[in-house]
Amino acid sequence: MDTPGIISTKHKNRVALRIRSIEPHSSELTGEQLGIIADIAEKYGSGTVHVTPRQTIEIPDIEQSLITEVTGILGSVGLYPGSSDRFLRNIIACSRWCLYNVAPLSDFTQKLNKIYKDKVLPGKTIISLSGCDFSCVRSKTSDIGVIARAEIEITDKKCKQCSLCIKEPLGCQVDAITITDEGVLIDTERCIRCGFCTNVCRPDSIRVKSRSFDLFIGGSGGIKPKEAQFYKNVSSEDEVVQEINKLLDKYLSVAESGERIRDVTERLGL
Repeated sequence: MDTPGIISTKHKNRVALRIRSIEPHSSELTGEQLGIIADIAEKYGSGTVHVTPRQTIEIPDIEQSLITEVTGILGSVGLYPGSSDRFLRNIIACSRWCLYNVAPLSDFTQKLNKIYKDKVLPGKTIISLSGCDFSCVRSKTSDIGVIARAEIEITDKKCKQCSLCIKEPLGCQVDAITITDEGVLIDTERCIRCGFCTNVCRPDSIRVKSRSFDLFIGGSGGIKPKEAQFYKNVSSEDEVVQEINKLLDKYLSVAESGERIRDVTERLGL
């Protein structure tokens, strides 16, 4: 099996090195790390880098004989090669500073990357975590997708009828909220539990009652995109880890070589 993060290119004896940040951040880079990447690209590569959809960075045109030297430099600032071939791809999440996050997931993603770093599986495997239903990191087209959910409630604090919760750009994206003379009404059939409204409600008339996570499995992008199927809802990060462990163990036990999770669910059922 290929070394994780070492990607063959069309140039003989030169490779692209795919790197990711495990410490101190996950899918985030410090100024120091960016400086080291720039220095390596200039000294060992062609002076350019490529940002991948999985929030890793590829440094192309490195002499294969110099890879050990380069990875040693990268390791000094918490950057590691990986996320290629049948090694589990870099687990990603949306940004921690997004206004729409039901819950920031960057730290949780860092934890997952430490648990599953360089885990070998039957086929390409992608895990994505979204802080809301916008799913900017494509959790619904990943092998395993996690989307944070918020159960909201109407409080006894009087609505000031400011309309922030229903007006663009920060209002309800699915028109589940109505403001009346009596206060706020939530259409539970329309509500997708994103929690946007609680972020903009200044009087605290709407607030988050509890948070949970929806798990989706069997999605994929590529040449034949497929939307993942809803699997279950769990109430904590610990339960997410337990479910991912069970799913990956099951995948290892029943998948044929090269099969992705979508292939297994199509062959055996959800």
